[in-house]
Amino acid sequence: MHDGALLVQRPADDPASCYAFIGGRLETGELMEDRIRLEYREEMGRQVVRAQYLFVVENRFRTTAGICHSLEHYFSVDLDSHEVRSREHHLVQCWLPLSQLPEYDVRPRVVRDAIVDGTWETRKHLTVPFA
Repeated sequence: MHDGALLVQRPADDPASCYAFIGGRLETGELMEDRIRLEYREEMGRQVVRAQYLFVVENRFRTTAGICHSLEHYFSVDLDSHEVRSREHHLVQCWLPLSQLPEYDVRPRVVRDAIVDGTWETRKHLTVPFA
């Protein structure tokens, strides 16, 4: 978050797609903070100046392949610059205004809602309701 906005991304070829938080899958033997730094560098060419652990999200959803159940760790990061431009043709990053965040389809929604209501600062575990 910076200047009243939240940095998110979505597929470049589907402007109707939901927004998602920037991140990636942890590789065996890799540290979470190292993965975060690598994702921002690879996807936008930005350097993470500071990374602070926030909370874990127990995410559950259905796909055509079946049920997905994952643990996602969220960090607050400060970047060396807030001007972002995607380095990956399949992704586009953008800043969404926090004042209008409920109007955007940002997933997981429990994280979006915790940002909107301010509970992201005190909660350590969020769970996506399983539908």
